[in-house]
Amino acid sequence: MERLEATFPLLPLSMMVPVFGSLLILLLPERFSKGISLFSAGISFLIALSSLLFFDFSKAQAVQFYQYYPLIPELKVGLALGLDGLSMLMYLLTTLVSFVAILWSVRDRQINHRLREYYLWFLLSEAFLIGVFSSWDLMVFYVFYELTLVPMLFVIGIWGYKLRLYSAYKFFIYIFVSSLFLLLGIVSLAVEHYKLFGKFSFSYFDLLNNHYSLEYGLFLFLLFFIAFAVKTPIVPFHTWLPDAHGEAPTAGSVVLAAILLKMGTYALLRFNIGLFPEVAVFLMPVLVLWGIFSIAVASWYTISQSNVKRFVAYSSVSHMGFVVTGMFLLNMEGLRASIMEMFAHGLTSASLFMIAGFIYNRLHSFNMDSLKGSAKYMPLFAIITVLTAFSSMGLPGGSSFWGKFLTILSAREYTTLLAFLVLVGAFFSAVYILYLMKVLFLDSKEESKLVHFTDVRGFKLSAFLLLVFPMFMVGLAPYLFFNIFDKSAKELLLLVMRKLVGG
Repeated sequence: MERLEATFPLLPLSMMVPVFGSLLILLLPERFSKGISLFSAGISFLIALSSLLFFDFSKAQAVQFYQYYPLIPELKVGLALGLDGLSMLMYLLTTLVSFVAILWSVRDRQINHRLREYYLWFLLSEAFLIGVFSSWDLMVFYVFYELTLVPMLFVIGIWGYKLRLYSAYKFFIYIFVSSLFLLLGIVSLAVEHYKLFGKFSFSYFDLLNNHYSLEYGLFLFLLFFIAFAVKTPIVPFHTWLPDAHGEAPTAGSVVLAAILLKMGTYALLRFNIGLFPEVAVFLMPVLVLWGIFSIAVASWYTISQSNVKRFVAYSSVSHMGFVVTGMFLLNMEGLRASIMEMFAHGLTSASLFMIAGFIYNRLHSFNMDSLKGSAKYMPLFAIITVLTAFSSMGLPGGSSFWGKFLTILSAREYTTLLAFLVLVGAFFSAVYILYLMKVLFLDSKEESKLVHFTDVRGFKLSAFLLLVFPMFMVGLAPYLFFNIFDKSAKELLLLVMRKLVGG
């Protein structure tokens, strides 16, 4: 893969801004924590937006803004940072959602103690996530991948709800244990590279030159897949997610659903397909059907929930089923669908969790029965809720439309039956969103409990708008986003073809 050296340390700077902000939070009085974190996250987001001005879209498949800092020269471990089109999209999502989460927290009534630690963890989480999506050294990727666990462990465990400690420990244990498979896989790749070329390397670019027997490649593929399937998650590796979401504070759920889950799907694309294309082709029928199965089962779980946060959490598992299905169809429309759905779900899931958190602040309950008719008494909030829900459902013009439509189109390239199964999954995802709309708008409740509600405004309204606006950019102008990642998707398909023909 081509690497274009950076003339300015853009990525190190965007990682250091939140780290420097966290240091200021430690040193200055606690009353400055909100302002420092908001300013730091805002600067990181502006840096990410400005990177689009210098990104060469004609070479979006190349790794741009590339910089390398050696860490362990003997093992060729180094901080290799850069962005191709796929990484760029995840980088933009990370900085946007991190800023929105902190903006939301400024007026979140639940966040009323230990503010210094709270905002510090969010800033560190942003820095680690940027490292995950921009690292091209697998050992450094693993380090950042693991470090993202720590902030969320404390955010859930300290500022969560009643069962926060149980949920925090469950989240940490699931992800940490599954990540050990990833570590074994990475070390195995480096050892295999040494056997083939006489030197250790953890560089993605070097490891692309490895070749394996189908049996050994299958073993390595499964090591990576287990780790990323738990992180994504897909059924049956999903059981940690509803507990983590159900007990996390609103901003924690926003970051967890919108960005942390995308670490798994991003890594499946980058590493499982990029490094083991023969195995991906070999396992394609199983993985596609697994993705469709995950959509159907998660949709069933979703509509049976009585807790609105767990409702949204299970809906995320269903959406991740679409992402997995699309990517392992291994054609251009499938990869487009997968990447678009990753970005779209990041926006809609963040907004849905903010909707749940906003209603909780009014009703002090996540129970679906308590929500009946609640949106009718807050007109602006009701509009935002409808736009988010219809976007998540996949109606034309909404962000999730292209992910679902292109997955169906991609599946149709193989068989009509496969396309029909994906279509059934899309139907299930529409059913649970319509059920949520029925509860919020059509069911009735004693009006005296609702008429005193104040509508969304201020910081919370700004947070919503920062998500709703790009939702409809994705839905109405998808070509803007295709221009960012299309060449990277084609590069992945080219890797698959080269390996299959022995080149």
